[in-house]
Amino acid sequence: MKIFKRKELLQPTFFQRLFKKHPEENVIIEINNILAENESNVLNINLDQIVEIAEKYNVNLPDKNHLLRLGLFEDYLKHCLADKKIEDQEIKELEHLKNLLFLSDDDLSNVICRETEKIYAKSVKKLVKDGEIDNTERENLEKLKSDLLIPDDMANEIFQENAKDIYQKFIDGAIEDYSLSPDEEAHLDRIGKNLGIDSQYSDNKKQTLEKYKIYWQIENAELPVLTTDINLQKSELLHFKAESNWLEQRRITKRINYGGPTARIKIMKGVYYRAGSIGVQRVSEDVWQTVDSGTIYLTSKRLIFMGYKGNKTIPVSKILDLKPYNNGVEIQKDSGKSPFLEFDKNVDIFSMMLARLMKN
Repeated sequence: MKIFKRKELLQPTFFQRLFKKHPEENVIIEINNILAENESNVLNINLDQIVEIAEKYNVNLPDKNHLLRLGLFEDYLKHCLADKKIEDQEIKELEHLKNLLFLSDDDLSNVICRETEKIYAKSVKKLVKDGEIDNTERENLEKLKSDLLIPDDMANEIFQENAKDIYQKFIDGAIEDYSLSPDEEAHLDRIGKNLGIDSQYSDNKKQTLEKYKIYWQIENAELPVLTTDINLQKSELLHFKAESNWLEQRRITKRINYGGPTARIKIMKGVYYRAGSIGVQRVSEDVWQTVDSGTIYLTSKRLIFMGYKGNKTIPVSKILDLKPYNNGVEIQKDSGKSPFLEFDKNVDIFSMMLARLMKN
């Protein structure tokens, strides 16, 4: 396949013909055409040919058309990298082409690094997409790294970056149902070790995964059991404990309205008598009020509240419904006042546990 294709030179405009000037764009076109004629061996091209073209158009080539010259170099480099390796002969050709195009050592280094790292990253991504990489695949990557002349530290950085992306996708897939089973956790650990990834999570990520593990346990296994610090009934297990406020609805009067028919009768200057009766109307509403503060315990049989003013107990069998909120849970009892338990830590876990117990 051809690397460079011959192009027709641009024809001078009227004013360029008038002042006997050549289109400056033809500098790159002529260089391209020389490369096209000698692409099988660019070493045949000498620098004098390039200088002659620049002088013909009165162009100081090192200061002009840098991106276009760089583009010609990139085209040849991509041809060299078609087999995913750089041969010694190709290194000589690239060095020679760099000089012909008046490119710097930094130009050469940056372009080669960008293109070789792109190839290596694509191969890494393909190998680790299933979360597994065997010895043969590792050997192939090692050979590719060597063929592309990629430094060890850069190759390792590329591998880690792609491996972590793949690992994160496996994590996201495992917890997309907001739960993490023991099998899924073991699978993630196996992938992490196989890919050589440090599976130490940030505090936030660790808390999230731990919560999803509890979610799975609540739905599919025995509820977690805590060591109790209160006296429980025989065979009664403690599943949850938290500091909480106990709120109940109280009816309070918000304002008092006055009404009724009245008549205004003048008695004397500045003094009036109001005849009729005044009706008093109280406007009230139910509001949540804190009754006590203390600790809630959710056991396999009861919801227990131990407060500073007293203790309260609700058998799970007497709970009809629950309404979770960000700051607590409203408990609907079958009789008596239904409380609101105000707390803001692990409301979700408490609600899931209570819902599970209510079904048993």
